[in-house]
Amino acid sequence: MQLAELRRIRLHVQGLRGVRAASAAGVVRDFAAVQSQEFVPAQWGLAMRVPAERRPDLAAVTAALDRGEILRTHVLRPTWHFVDPADARWLMELSAERVHRANATYYRRTGVDGEAGARALDVVTAALEGGHRTRAELAAALDAAGHPSTGLGFTYVLMLAELERVAISGANVGRQRTYAAFDERVPPSAPKLRAASLVELAARFIRSRGPVSDRDFAAWSGFTLGDTRLAFSAVVDEGGGRVETVEVDGAAHWHDVERTSAALDAPVPPSGTVDLLQAYDEYIMGYAAPRSFLQPPGRGNPVHPEFPLHALMIDGVMVGRWAPVISGRKAVVRLVPWRAFTAREERGLAASVAEVERFLGAPVTVEREPVAD
Repeated sequence: MQLAELRRIRLHVQGLRGVRAASAAGVVRDFAAVQSQEFVPAQWGLAMRVPAERRPDLAAVTAALDRGEILRTHVLRPTWHFVDPADARWLMELSAERVHRANATYYRRTGVDGEAGARALDVVTAALEGGHRTRAELAAALDAAGHPSTGLGFTYVLMLAELERVAISGANVGRQRTYAAFDERVPPSAPKLRAASLVELAARFIRSRGPVSDRDFAAWSGFTLGDTRLAFSAVVDEGGGRVETVEVDGAAHWHDVERTSAALDAPVPPSGTVDLLQAYDEYIMGYAAPRSFLQPPGRGNPVHPEFPLHALMIDGVMVGRWAPVISGRKAVVRLVPWRAFTAREERGLAASVAEVERFLGAPVTVEREPVAD
């Protein structure tokens, strides 16, 4: 399979072209977990995968989070992820032990390990019994009890509370985000064996992002290549022919046959289609570096998730950067193109900026840097 075909399939499978979820919550459910470090851009990443006639604005996505239809927590590697309430418990149970091991040194350095950590969790539990609490309110409760309430110590108390299924995202209070009791927002479910959970996660990863390599899943999930290969083998064995492999750049890639066929049968999108993706979008972060399918011809530098602005894409290839800067009831979209655009591409860019404006619900001014020689 050539990179152009790989891009076409991934764009379709990821909901940036053909297959679309009916709601922002549906996008999260399909993906199993969606990386969400930057709160507002991450919500845009959900909204843009909903059909235009049903696409929610920022207020609607935030309301879904407030209602608990979408939850946000540290899970998997860990970093911030959106998850479906029905998936939050087993995902946390699957990844918590490994994350605790990775955090162990910091628990000790910040004084939140062992009995000290258990006492801090008791304080957080008691605070959340009274309702959703802002970070400031939790910090005050921890400080009164003599536990870390600032800096890294406070950060690791909160992460410990998430991993131990004590706390998870609550409803916003104005612009402040809150924590809620885990059991209030996450429905009960029967425990799963680790192997079964890993196979389910791998199957959903392949279905929502394929074709994917084993390195893609290991990089995205944080699990080892050994775990990944066992899980992928089980997905193939249990899939009844639904999951197959194809070679891309000399490496095996797993894909869902039904979704791949739908992508290839769909009309080819017109060239010059522009996507304004957030930096941690699953079309970027769902795959391992160097992500050659994102690279424009002749540009050798790899696309890193740490670039300072978001990803300006044309036909699935990165051709520049962009950033939404929100100030009160106005916003600025800053564009940093790497090359000149054709007339068709300029029209696609204008349409995408208009979609961002509708999503933000605020007038947008465009600031554009000239193309470097």
